[in-house]
Amino acid sequence: MAGLPTRLITAILLALALPAVSSKATWYGENVESGADIMMMDLRWPWWAESTYSANWNIASLPPGISAYGGFAGSVATIGNDHRPNLATDVQDSFRPGSVWSFWGSNADGEPVRVEAASQHTYAYQYIGEGASGALFGTWPVIKRNRWYTMMMRVWRPIGDNEKKISYMGRWVKDVQEGRWYLYGIMRLPVEAEAFTGNAGFLEDFGNECRSARSIHRRLGYYRKDNQWCKSDTVTIDVQKGLTLKNHWVVNKLDNGQTLAMELSSNPAMVPQLLKGKPLAEGNKYSFTIKQPDLPALDSPEIKNIDVQTNGRQVMVSWTIPDTAAPQYEFQIEVFDNPQCRGNPVTVHQERMPVTRHAIIDANVDSPTIRFSMTDIFDQTIEPIILNAHPSAPPSKAIDSPTAPGLTYELWHKENDRHENIIYPACEAAEHSRNERHYWLSLDEIESGRLVQQGICKGFDIELRGERREGYAFRFRGLLRVPKTGFYLLCMKGTDGYQIQIDAKDAILWDGLHGPEDKVTGVHLAQGDHPLSIDYFVDRNKPFFQLEWEGPGLPRQEIPSSALLHTAKDQIPNVEIVVDTDSQGGVKADVNVIANGHQMERILFYFDKMQISSSEGSQLSYQGVLPGGKHRVWARVFFDGNHTIDSESIPISVAMKPPTDWDLSNAGESDSTFNLLQESSDEFSFVGEGEHVLSRSISGDFTLSCKIDHVAGLQGEPVNGSSWAGLTVREHPEKNNYGWGREFGLMQVARNGLRTTPEHGDGAGTRQSYQRLPDGHPWLRITRKENVWTAWTSPDGQDWTFGARHFKPLPSTVGAGIVFRALPQDAQMYFRASVSNISLKLGTPPELVPKVVAATGTSTAQITGVIVAPSNPAVVVLRTLKRGLLRSQDGGKTWTPANGTLQGAANAVRSVAIHPTNPDIMLRASGKTDPDGGNRGGLFRTIDGGKSWQKLSLNCDFDGIGPSAICGEVLAFLPMNPETIFAGCETRGLFRSDDAGKNWVNLGLQGQRVTALHANPYFQNQFGQTVIEAVTCPDRFMPLLGRGNPSMSTPEQQSVVHVSHDNGKTFRPTASRSDLGYFNAMSLRCNPHVWLYGTSHGLLYSLSQGRESFLYSTSLEVDSLRPYTALGGSIAGSQLCTRKLVAALNPKEPGHLSRCDLGGDVWTWAISKKKLVTGTIAITAADLTTLSSGNSWWILGTDGLYHSDNNGITVNKIAVP
Repeated sequence: MAGLPTRLITAILLALALPAVSSKATWYGENVESGADIMMMDLRWPWWAESTYSANWNIASLPPGISAYGGFAGSVATIGNDHRPNLATDVQDSFRPGSVWSFWGSNADGEPVRVEAASQHTYAYQYIGEGASGALFGTWPVIKRNRWYTMMMRVWRPIGDNEKKISYMGRWVKDVQEGRWYLYGIMRLPVEAEAFTGNAGFLEDFGNECRSARSIHRRLGYYRKDNQWCKSDTVTIDVQKGLTLKNHWVVNKLDNGQTLAMELSSNPAMVPQLLKGKPLAEGNKYSFTIKQPDLPALDSPEIKNIDVQTNGRQVMVSWTIPDTAAPQYEFQIEVFDNPQCRGNPVTVHQERMPVTRHAIIDANVDSPTIRFSMTDIFDQTIEPIILNAHPSAPPSKAIDSPTAPGLTYELWHKENDRHENIIYPACEAAEHSRNERHYWLSLDEIESGRLVQQGICKGFDIELRGERREGYAFRFRGLLRVPKTGFYLLCMKGTDGYQIQIDAKDAILWDGLHGPEDKVTGVHLAQGDHPLSIDYFVDRNKPFFQLEWEGPGLPRQEIPSSALLHTAKDQIPNVEIVVDTDSQGGVKADVNVIANGHQMERILFYFDKMQISSSEGSQLSYQGVLPGGKHRVWARVFFDGNHTIDSESIPISVAMKPPTDWDLSNAGESDSTFNLLQESSDEFSFVGEGEHVLSRSISGDFTLSCKIDHVAGLQGEPVNGSSWAGLTVREHPEKNNYGWGREFGLMQVARNGLRTTPEHGDGAGTRQSYQRLPDGHPWLRITRKENVWTAWTSPDGQDWTFGARHFKPLPSTVGAGIVFRALPQDAQMYFRASVSNISLKLGTPPELVPKVVAATGTSTAQITGVIVAPSNPAVVVLRTLKRGLLRSQDGGKTWTPANGTLQGAANAVRSVAIHPTNPDIMLRASGKTDPDGGNRGGLFRTIDGGKSWQKLSLNCDFDGIGPSAICGEVLAFLPMNPETIFAGCETRGLFRSDDAGKNWVNLGLQGQRVTALHANPYFQNQFGQTVIEAVTCPDRFMPLLGRGNPSMSTPEQQSVVHVSHDNGKTFRPTASRSDLGYFNAMSLRCNPHVWLYGTSHGLLYSLSQGRESFLYSTSLEVDSLRPYTALGGSIAGSQLCTRKLVAALNPKEPGHLSRCDLGGDVWTWAISKKKLVTGTIAITAADLTTLSSGNSWWILGTDGLYHSDNNGITVNKIAVP
């Protein structure tokens, strides 16, 4: 990962998807008041740790609307089986961290944060996931361990009226040892921000559960509020109690109390590393204040190399800011007509932009004098500088030659990379150094590649690279047509090396590997044509190329294609384009190529910069809808093997008509380019960018359907692969930028098949499900029944296939309709889609009911459950229908009855619970129904491992014979206080005892069948309390277990999830539904909100303790529409989310279990080699202690007990007497 910046970026993005419980616990607070416009602090990293995101910026804007994370990240491999930090000097000194600055939020029009300026070490991204908009990433070769760096950030508004209602946020880094400042970047915010709400930091692990140790040192924190500097000298740490992964903080004060040093690990043996003392105690908040001066020591502003030229009509000014001076904030240039600067200036030029170093000012003054003023980012000013402008050299002369539109170009590829240490110093012991590889390092290496394509292009069109994203180079040659004699600024942003020559002289040269930092030069050019030459290569960094100019009468802008020409030479293909438009938004175009002796191959047809059609040969005809408004069309012709030519562009105006009978809303940016053609009341065609929703308001249950007629991307068209068209239901379809609220959708994704909205946490911001619905099904349908949302697909609109089911509470009235979503990034073609047969009707068809495969083979099962002692894996207990309990104290080698003197109904065991720390203490719930309908049995307790039993006073009914017998356990100890116990009954409700069963409290649930009761053994909230869930199932789903009808009837018709957050004192329902029944429940170690449920219809996954849940389908490696009772979880050492094995009662394929080592949303098949287990009643980890490897399991099949030591791949049947 560390070898390449792009790979590092991917790892960082994955880090942001970690569960909130883990990441929040690694935060530290800073005493920065709301309302500060400048914040700064010094940071030092004593070593580079494994998989660490060290975010020292966690900010939000005032007024609100924008938030951001920022910091540095990377990973140095640990050493040893205990994953100690590798503190070897050569390894540490050879590492350089990556960096992060990610923004969230937009304005009311959906405009996101955008990158205004990058630096030589950062690269611009848009829409990078998790709902984020603008971002800067990049590896920083100048950041080294054990050195101090000042981190500084400021927010400001532009000078003037600010009609666009924007602001800017800048970030800088100073190497304290060298005294050098570096720009990190500047972001353009779509809101009028003027301050920060505060700041915090965190040390987050993005892949290894904080198993190693990480560290950071902090000093000299300051912020400015109301133009007054204040100390940010205090750090607070809240060491939360009861977290799944403990956070062991060791904090010291160093350097005579002037430095706060922090170390952190989830493993207490890892800290301290370089500090001293014990970790901070859980359940407390700590505050640490360090010594520092009242005011910051600020570098002074300074200007160097200021130059002022005049040509009689313009003044051109350039200057530099030394790296050791405080960075520039704003400047002002006053132009006078006298050397003494008396009176009012002729004109004034003022900018508030830290990266500007050149300015051209219109001034008809023969001998102008300027007064230059500058303010730095701390609002310190320089003494104004007065300079007389010197006459410029004569303008460079134009040439006269026959011309034709466009530039000539060559496209080069480098196929083989090589090992070179450019970013990371050489170190054979360090993976990041050994793995660093590059294609090109300098411009003179371009010809070591292969010339793959050449021709004539409209402009600096790097999209000629096609799918290539690294290891390519361009050479552009031609003429720059200057419209008017005068001074011009050439403004370049490019990754990586480039050389720009005008009139055979270097204008801008920046070789090597770097980010797209602004580079500007001034030139004096005569009206006419000037030879232009550009060489440009991309190694492995994120591509970027933007060349702009500014001149007399020209504001800064991209150089238009009309100003880019080449010397006309040989006879080339001639391209003719005829275009007609109609009042409905339709466009008809014909392209005809006259070969002129060349071999024609294919034609690409473009609308502005986006491809819209292609054709083989010398002719192309296009008919369809195009984005509305004024645009230009043109064609690119491929000929003679590797040549291309671009036609001239033709202006067109495309009509747009609002739809009828449907409400159209823009869910993205309001100025996105698109068009929507309504061909009938239920048929639409779309082309363009953005996200657009056609909806109607509807209340109650309904059915929404459509047919996908066309989606670009399915045939390989170069659109953004995450674009889609399909059905959508939203709380507020009229709102944009996630303001639409909760949603359910079924979409045909351009390059990712049929998907629904996510059934997972969606940390990457894909808004797509993991599950893929069947290909070849263009008919889509969504049904709503109360809060149950079901996706259906069909090949013909007649036979419908169940796709997915989400339980999601939405208001009774919602907006339902179709959505077109087209992302612009990485797209070379406008997204196109057509949808027909749109239908929205009240009610749901009665035939649309998922067909569940009922369990078989369970009626003869005599063993109904397997329970392992939490504190001793050698103690294993089996519950049976008639023989009571069988107990093993040697890990299943031998078994003995554990019934004491109990007989009859007491041996029809419904549930067992074993004490968390003493395996001799157990509870058993037993019972069966008499022929006359009465229930015999009861609740019993033993303190001697089952040799004797005491019947408890609880009047509860249990069914140890019927279908309930193979459901989850309905007895539970409170893990942190096992004197408190819980019992769930068949019909009489849920009960709690706080004195080991002597007295009982009725918790409600009468008339509901409790099928499983689970107390999270891993997690306590901030009040030290355990999350407990009880799930229920009504009568009608119980026969799906294959054991007949329930012997006791319950009046409740809903299946309900009940949750307690107060150690079981109270339970409240989080979900109530009628479409399925709950048979079992299991919590996860990584997050108290994530639960799995075994149900009548399959495996259910929830991120919100059942409030919303998702039924998994067979497109994932999980059985679907089959009853589940077998849910097993193992701690698996330090694994964050537990290892999980689950199985359907009767898997579709014998021997198939499903395994997940992550958060319960990504599964793989664990297939038994001999496929001995044909039906699975229960799964439990063979070792529930923290020392467990997580590989050993007890698997209870319908035909007996099995054991596996390799996660179900090999199973051995266990002899049970």
